[in-house]
Amino acid sequence: MGFWDTLALPFAYLMKGCYWLTQNYTLALLLYALVLQIIMCLVFGIRQQKNMIKQASLRPYEVILRKKYAGRNDQVTMKKYQDEISALYQKEGYSPLGGCLPMIIQLIVIFPLYEVVRRPLEFITGLSGEACGIIARAFGVDTATNAYQITLSSAIRNHINSGKSWADVIKTVPSETAGEWIVSEEQVNATIAQLENLNLRFLPDSTLFGTELGIRPWDAFGQSYWWLIFIPIVNLGLTYLAQFISKKLSYQSAQQDPSTQGAMGSMNIMLYTMPLMSMFFTFTFPAAIGVYWIFRTILNSLQ
Repeated sequence: MGFWDTLALPFAYLMKGCYWLTQNYTLALLLYALVLQIIMCLVFGIRQQKNMIKQASLRPYEVILRKKYAGRNDQVTMKKYQDEISALYQKEGYSPLGGCLPMIIQLIVIFPLYEVVRRPLEFITGLSGEACGIIARAFGVDTATNAYQITLSSAIRNHINSGKSWADVIKTVPSETAGEWIVSEEQVNATIAQLENLNLRFLPDSTLFGTELGIRPWDAFGQSYWWLIFIPIVNLGLTYLAQFISKKLSYQSAQQDPSTQGAMGSMNIMLYTMPLMSMFFTFTFPAAIGVYWIFRTILNSLQ
């Protein structure tokens, strides 16, 4: 098991519990996002927001100091200015880097979090990655897709409902594919054993309105499940709204303090680039991840 998979285990247990409670993959994603948002808020969010409030309260004093030393760029003056700024921060108990650690930790958490979302058969059902690959080839599911396990979950469920033997399906897997991938008899038997001992309560039903959430919205054009293209569009709108709210609530005083012009410019750029990036990724990722992002964006905005 790799580093990220080990790091993902706590999230896997959380997602498993969410699915056990809801018995619906979409509702499990919502509950999963909600619980994580509460944890992130309690552990990191409150501290980060307090740091932002403290920064905003100190801004007028920083403006006064900048005006005091305006037009004097010699080294002695700049050092005196930096010393006064540092003394101000120390007196008020503010650290400019105080909000960085929570952001870094949250970015690290994102990777195992998405692994749980896109690999439900491993993290929720308990099948091995090797078994998932063998089953996918048996059903002709493309393992090159970003989250083929979401699609594979429905194929397994349909086979179980058909009442057919697993041995009849798994043993038809070619022993070699493109001269590279070889399946031994031991691997086949181990896969069959895992499937026969499968707990159906933890086998995700990954459909929404009868449509498989393992499908990429980009592939939905001209298909009966065309409505999946609205997932990236909704993501675009919600991400723009979230960025707009963040910009409005951020303390910026560019007229009083010209040094904030750069920050204002960066926020204006992010106001448009972040939503467009969100739409691009949700078009190319499986729909389940897009649904999860919608939930997280709404919860982030509410927070």
